[in-house]
Amino acid sequence: MIMSVDTNALVNSDTVLLHHKGAVDKNVVLDTLAHMEDILEAEHIDRQKKRKLVNIAIETLQNLQLHSYEHSNDAYADLTHFILTKKEGRMNIIIGNLVSNDETIVLEDKLKKINSLSDEEVKFLYGVIMKQTVVKFSTKGGAGLGLIDMKKKSGNPLAYRFQQVDDSVSFFSLRIEVDV
Repeated sequence: MIMSVDTNALVNSDTVLLHHKGAVDKNVVLDTLAHMEDILEAEHIDRQKKRKLVNIAIETLQNLQLHSYEHSNDAYADLTHFILTKKEGRMNIIIGNLVSNDETIVLEDKLKKINSLSDEEVKFLYGVIMKQTVVKFSTKGGAGLGLIDMKKKSGNPLAYRFQQVDDSVSFFSLRIEVDV
């Protein structure tokens, strides 16, 4: 059973610029985005790349806020992570949170399908979903559009991993790389 996350495993040998650990609420989202903007400015990231990174950060933070598994076990309280790293011309946004084991199959299927698409197919799918008047939403309000948007904005595959914690939950990590 996982009681903590080895953040070194999440970030590999990247330089960590920002790391939030714990629950995500509206105030955390706003504070993290403000801090991230300052970091990107200090790193001299151009305006277009900065906008992409901030938009991806908004999406990932909202996912952490809305889709993290609700648990009553205090030992799991610090298993939510938002990390901004850099390495060799890339900025990375890495998130980690608990998800229901029942949801891992559906989530992994979505990620595999999104990663199999070309950039043109991603843009087309994003447009189709945005134009649809009836979209199948999850119980928490998503249709996978955020994941599609992350791939579209990053231009890179979405790297992910699931690690089973117990019979009901797994730790899910997602890494989005943006060339800068």
